[in-house]
Amino acid sequence: MKLIEVYPSNCTGCRCCEMVCSLQHEQECSTAKSRIKVLRDEEFGNNLVSLCMQCAEAYCIESCPTEALRREEETGAVLVNNELCNGCEACVIACPLGAISLDMEKDIVFVCDLCGGYPECVKICNMEVLLVNEVDLASPARKSFIKETSKLLSKMQDISKSSG
Repeated sequence: MKLIEVYPSNCTGCRCCEMVCSLQHEQECSTAKSRIKVLRDEEFGNNLVSLCMQCAEAYCIESCPTEALRREEETGAVLVNNELCNGCEACVIACPLGAISLDMEKDIVFVCDLCGGYPECVKICNMEVLLVNEVDLASPARKSFIKETSKLLSKMQDISKSSG
C-alpha cells in the first residue's frame, strides 16, 4: 500500500504543505483547516510534522461512537463520513499523533485522506520531507515512528501548556 512517509529532519518549516492542503480541501489557505500540521520544537530547534499515518491499529476508528470513520480499502486512508460525524471528538482524543481536527464551523472532524491517492502536500514539498512509498502498516519501523512522534507531540503540548 502506498502511503506518506515523513522525514522530519528535512523540514525547514516553510508550511507550504499546510497551505496546499487547506487550499485543496477547503479552497482557502489556512493552517487551521489543513490536514497536516508543522510544529516547531523551540527547545531543540526542530520541526515536527503531524499528519495521519493511517495506523495499523486505528484507535480513531475504534473510538467513533457513530461509525463515521472507516478505512478506504484502495488507498488505506482513514475517511470521515460527514453525514455520520456528530463532532464529539472521540477520535481526536484517541489519535496518538494529533492528526484529527474538529472543523468548528461545520462541527465535524477532518483528517488526511491522501487526496484520493497522490497527496498535494507530497507534490509541493521539495525538501523530501513527505514521500509516498510502498508501506507495510504493521512494520516495526512504522510503529516505532508513530510511537516516537506521539511522545514528541505530547512533550511539546506539555511545554506549551506550562508556558501559557
